[in-house]
Amino acid sequence: MAAKTPQHHSRRPPRATEDVPGVIEAADDLHASDGQHDTEGGEGGEASASLLEAAVEGAARAMGYEVVLLEWLGGRGGRVARIYLDHPNGVSLDDCTRMSRIFSNALDAAEADPETPALAALLAQPYTLEVSSPGVDRPLVRLSHFARVVGGRAVIRTRAPLTPGSEQKTFHGHIVGTEVDPTHPADDRRGTVRLKALEGDTIHAIALPDIRRANLVYELPGPAHPGAGHKHPGAPHSGAAQKTAPPATGSKGEH
Repeated sequence: MAAKTPQHHSRRPPRATEDVPGVIEAADDLHASDGQHDTEGGEGGEASASLLEAAVEGAARAMGYEVVLLEWLGGRGGRVARIYLDHPNGVSLDDCTRMSRIFSNALDAAEADPETPALAALLAQPYTLEVSSPGVDRPLVRLSHFARVVGGRAVIRTRAPLTPGSEQKTFHGHIVGTEVDPTHPADDRRGTVRLKALEGDTIHAIALPDIRRANLVYELPGPAHPGAGHKHPGAPHSGAAQKTAPPATGSKGEH
């Protein structure tokens, strides 16, 4: 389920993003399967997404939600800030629409803050804000995300091959465990995921910083896999595909 606002237009005069170090219009393309967004992967896109996530995460927590992932996409379809939300009771279409308005206001405030010039530069050009539930192929970003779904099937794409001489950067298998980083035990963005290959007994140990993108893979109910012991958490309440709501009213894009 997803809610989409009209394009946001900055209240400030346009400013070139190149004027602010670390702000690059780039994003990961693994979830832009509709072909409408060209992307430039890399640290620049992640830096941009991190700026945006910092601006909206407080509002999400205050309302009882978790920002699972924020993507910053750009291309022929225009620039998109896509936020995946989760909640212990699930996320409905109404939730997405309501939080879309709240995030729009939070980004307005952050853009006007003189203490955040990098964010203001990033938001200076029009973009569309989308808020979505994680869906059946929910993104896995933090170590706790993987720990919650031990036994589930996942696909993990790494930034580089795991072993010298190999070209493999995409791994399919079942999550059989997680390990905290002993040097940063409280950091949920560090640690190691253990993924058992679909065929054979190979278990890949993949460090979170080496992961470019990871998603659950929905499986029909069947025989349990090693480590399984809970219901797949990714499915929307209706069991239907994600939906897009009509544009939210009162958003920044209507100014």
